[in-house]
Amino acid sequence: MAESWAPLLEQVADHIPTRTRSADTPSDDTLLGTFNASTTPTGEQAMRHINRAVREVLAAIGGTLPATPAFLTGMATDTAALLAAASIELAYPDRQADVSVYEHLRQQANDALQRLINAVNDAGSGTDGSLLPVWAMPDPTWPGDYPL
Repeated sequence: MAESWAPLLEQVADHIPTRTRSADTPSDDTLLGTFNASTTPTGEQAMRHINRAVREVLAAIGGTLPATPAFLTGMATDTAALLAAASIELAYPDRQADVSVYEHLRQQANDALQRLINAVNDAGSGTDGSLLPVWAMPDPTWPGDYPL
């Protein structure tokens, strides 16, 4: 079953818009903004990368995305879109620069994945969460123990 938060083709294409040029008309530089039968990769191939990215996100967060807080679904969508875009860049390199684009996208995806993992972990930790500071003070000494 597909996850409701899985990114759409357009959301992945937002990260790699030059991949949405039509291969049918090589001289046309119009960006379609999505993947379809005339792009490289095709829409079907891009969906396989998206499905793989969704599985990677699910594995990283323990298999299930909590329903609350609601912003987690957006974070998961964005993370999977970045992972899919990076995967597509690596799978279809036209030039060496595409590998550099992959490295940057993968770093953004790794950062987003870590933020998502932290947010999912914080979701079950009550009102305090792990993002709040924790203060610790040494045990007080007995006033009579003060060395003179």
